[in-house]
Amino acid sequence: MGGKRGRNRRKMNGISVLGTLLLCLAAAAVVMPLVWVLLTSLKSNQDFYTNVWGLPKEWMWENYGRAWEKGSMGSGLWNSLLVTCGSLLLGLTCSSTTAYVLSRYRFLGRGLLRKIYLAAIMVPSIISLIPQYFMLIHLKLLDSLPGLILVYGLSSVPFASFVLYGFFETLPHELEEAARMDGAGYFRTFWQIMFPLARSGLVTVMIINFIDYWNEYYKALTYLSTPEKLTIPVGLVIFTQQSQYRVDWGALMASNVIMIIPAAVIYCIFQNTIQKGLTTGAVKG
Repeated sequence: MGGKRGRNRRKMNGISVLGTLLLCLAAAAVVMPLVWVLLTSLKSNQDFYTNVWGLPKEWMWENYGRAWEKGSMGSGLWNSLLVTCGSLLLGLTCSSTTAYVLSRYRFLGRGLLRKIYLAAIMVPSIISLIPQYFMLIHLKLLDSLPGLILVYGLSSVPFASFVLYGFFETLPHELEEAARMDGAGYFRTFWQIMFPLARSGLVTVMIINFIDYWNEYYKALTYLSTPEKLTIPVGLVIFTQQSQYRVDWGALMASNVIMIIPAAVIYCIFQNTIQKGLTTGAVKG
């Protein structure tokens, strides 16, 4: 009996070591390219070609200045922030109210509506590219930041509603009953009581959508054509294309770092909330 228990323990230890090794390799595969981009952003072109994988011989901080000016990272950063914040406001407003109604009220077609939202999550976003293009033309919002905000914000509603549905399901109905006894209407009950209680779910959805909006490329490329209105992913690709004959590797990698920083900072600040929110939202739904 003791020998069998010892073999099982050694087997479990072996599996644990293998799992740890695989996790370390996966982490290295993610971190090493980011470290390489950061180091390359501080190299001169000559240093890059003679010392691709090593540390910079001279730290070229002026690469970030050239990226800001030549790569139009300043206008792209501002446009991306404007589009991302506007899309978050629109998407969270629509998805939170939708999730609350679907989770707290019983009405004809409720089940069908939930299935439609779930099915919409499964549809690749690239399929809606052309219909949304013609929709923006009819709304006279093509090549405008408000049009891109409308597309981003509404496109995220099915996923966000599905996630928030589980959070509102876990909230006790007694809270709404107490609010009605105090004279609160439906809107006041939602915004002042139920909405704040679903904060962890809202933050989770907000961060996931922030990263999605911030990195989105194809729709921004399709719906925007004026250079001054381009978001940072599109501006970065154009900067790369402009450098195809003589690539300024330092400035190009500096542009990548500038694009990465906001999303990385937001994720680092809220990562515990995201993990807690995803676990809490999985209790019901």
